[in-house]
Amino acid sequence: MTSSRILPVLATGVLALGLLAGCAPTPEPKPTKTAAFASDEEAFAAAEETYQDYIGALNNVKFEDPTTFTHAFELSRGELNASDREYLSSMHAESYSRTGSTVVGSFEGDSYAASEGTIHATTCIDVSDVDIVDEDGASVVSPDRPNAYRMAVVFEIDEDRILVTESSPTEDLDSCDA
Repeated sequence: MTSSRILPVLATGVLALGLLAGCAPTPEPKPTKTAAFASDEEAFAAAEETYQDYIGALNNVKFEDPTTFTHAFELSRGELNASDREYLSSMHAESYSRTGSTVVGSFEGDSYAASEGTIHATTCIDVSDVDIVDEDGASVVSPDRPNAYRMAVVFEIDEDRILVTESSPTEDLDSCDA
């Protein structure tokens, strides 16, 4: 082939490749994370409801029946979930029982980070009615245990639900008015 004949063939090939590339499907756009809640107040209300459900699930746990642990596990994630599993398994292994219920005395939303999918809150829980007893009915709760705890709580927004990921006592336990 002479160079005068190669040039039109190459031009046709380049044109055909260009046309094929133009016909290739465009990649699907990746969804951007949108705010799960219209306002901080809405996020805090949903987090408070989740926390009430979580404490309620823990109140419904019977240490002697591990099948009652499931609902509490479904409402938590990460280190808190692992800690709950370890704690409840230990209580079951020791044949302990619980009397009374924990009460959420107050709940205050601290921050809502829509882009991160997290909610931070502070709550006070009243444990004055809760006792843990051994098989003989003797309390294993320290007599120095406070009646209420101020807790720092973190929630993670996962699709269409909120999960508790952290719940730990704060330094200022005395400021809890539960």
